[in-house]
Amino acid sequence: MSCTDSAKTHQAKFVTWQFDGEYRGDDCTATLTLGNPDLLGGSVILVAHFLQSITSRLVLGGEMVYHRRPGEEGAILTLAGKYTASKWVATLNVGYGGAHASYYHKANEQVQVGVELEANTRLQDTTFAFGYQLNLPQANVVFRGLLDSNWSIGAVLEKKLPPLPVTLALGAFLNHWKNRFHCGFSVIVG
Repeated sequence: MSCTDSAKTHQAKFVTWQFDGEYRGDDCTATLTLGNPDLLGGSVILVAHFLQSITSRLVLGGEMVYHRRPGEEGAILTLAGKYTASKWVATLNVGYGGAHASYYHKANEQVQVGVELEANTRLQDTTFAFGYQLNLPQANVVFRGLLDSNWSIGAVLEKKLPPLPVTLALGAFLNHWKNRFHCGFSVIVG
């Protein structure tokens, strides 16, 4: 079991205060976060998570977020599940705000793909994304790409430059719907 406490002050006044507690068992995890409690003002934010291994491959759990302040009180419950196989992982989160599903597959040591679907009931919006990663170890190259339902497409190419501890990354992203294009590069040392 572990606990942490953090606080932020500004001009001798507490701006934020948070307490976190976590328990890790052999087949379960539980966390509790208490944020900005104000006993006199009647406000608090409470977040609780619980995950339980049902089998060696299946994990089920949930999250509850409770908030209270003068004139307002509410709670949101989200249920979660994750199934892990030898070469793929599937997840599903369902709650008041909608649903989120993802699937990741490692085809082999060089190729990995993933898909993601998110349906937001409050915003009446559904998005879909597809991503992939191609590793070419003999060339010291990693290539990542994505395509989503918001008309965005992007890619990043990383090239290690041995014998130096340096990696060069080049990236480009285009959103056709918004007519926006971003590109850039970075040098990673280490």
